[in-house]
Amino acid sequence: METLIGMLGVGILGGGALLFFYALTGFFIVQPRTQIVVLRFGKYQHTITDEGIKYVFPLGRKLYSLSSQVVSVDLPRLMVLEANGNPIEVSAVCLYRVREAHKAVLEVEDYRTYVSLLATAVVKNVCSHYPYESTDPNAPCLKKESGKVSEHLMQELGELAQPAGIEILQVRLNDLTYAPEIAQSMLLRQQAMAMVDARRTIVEGAIATVTEAARRMHNQGIELTPGHREAFVANLMMVLTSGERVQTVLPIDLDPKGGPS
Repeated sequence: METLIGMLGVGILGGGALLFFYALTGFFIVQPRTQIVVLRFGKYQHTITDEGIKYVFPLGRKLYSLSSQVVSVDLPRLMVLEANGNPIEVSAVCLYRVREAHKAVLEVEDYRTYVSLLATAVVKNVCSHYPYESTDPNAPCLKKESGKVSEHLMQELGELAQPAGIEILQVRLNDLTYAPEIAQSMLLRQQAMAMVDARRTIVEGAIATVTEAARRMHNQGIELTPGHREAFVANLMMVLTSGERVQTVLPIDLDPKGGPS
């Protein structure tokens, strides 16, 4: 009888020791900028966000550790159609962080893949709403990546990522070019537009110069006949707007009396 009691006591002590050491495994360390999602028997309990040594009894426990640091994702180059229907190649960079860890664990299978796929779809959709470039300096376009384009990217991606507990910090276009099949044609178009703009600037400057010259001549008492005024304007406009060096030609009147030559 005493032997049985002794064996029972040893068993209780051994079981207690095992339970004690098992309970010690419930300690863990939470690193800075880390969230720990605690599940017990498959049910969500709470999220630990404070750093330091924490304890959760290990029976039926499952821990998910997620970083709260800012994560950058390089989105692959995509071929999309911009607002004018021209094919362009575009890539982007997305910055985000996990704000609500329990949603990132429970609502989606892999939040990293989830954000990457969503960002790719959003960039493709938003780029289709804006032209590659615009002649209006106040109109939003992809080439300048105006604030409206960036705001549109962040707003649309933020709404889609919010159910997964993800906060979108920034979405920026990284690389933007015309597709190879139209790149040469668009380059010629840009050169033609630049030449037209340059010519327009030259003509506007020439008109202002001629107007100022005529005004000063009038103020100085120099009067021209209508025929001479037209010739003066035509010659001065030719000198100012010509892209080549202008050669001066002086008319010679061999019969100043106007008789037959």
